[in-house]
Amino acid sequence: MNERRKGVSPVVATVMIITITLVVGFAVFSFVNSEAAVASGAMGESTATYVNYLRERFVITNVAFDYPTDGQVTVWFYNNGAVNTKFKANNGQIFIGITPTPTDQPTGWTSSPVTVEVRKSNSITFYYPTTSGTTYYIKAVGEFGNVVLYYQKA
Repeated sequence: MNERRKGVSPVVATVMIITITLVVGFAVFSFVNSEAAVASGAMGESTATYVNYLRERFVITNVAFDYPTDGQVTVWFYNNGAVNTKFKANNGQIFIGITPTPTDQPTGWTSSPVTVEVRKSNSITFYYPTTSGTTYYIKAVGEFGNVVLYYQKA
């Protein structure tokens, strides 16, 4: 009996195994490389935001009620940080109210956005009805997340 074995020669089998290994290895390398690029980009952005958070420092220096006209409130800021701070109307950055956790967002800003440059002052004027003798709390949230709370009687 002269039975001939059928199959793949050892050389062809070795070439196929090496080819499959290289293709799978290249696919894994490409996937890991793209994921690493995404992760490093996100890490860089997160670090930059945190650094700006640390560099952002501002204070509310004064508040004037019914200034320049009745029903308007003017808030003066001073930026003593290392980055400019920007406030935008109706962006969840300025709150006013009669409790230490004010939730009312003022309307009718005279200009928006308002940028307070490093080592400079700037003001924001908006409409908000006030009552003389009442203490009002003003909360300002900076562009990078820092919070300042100020209170004063109208």
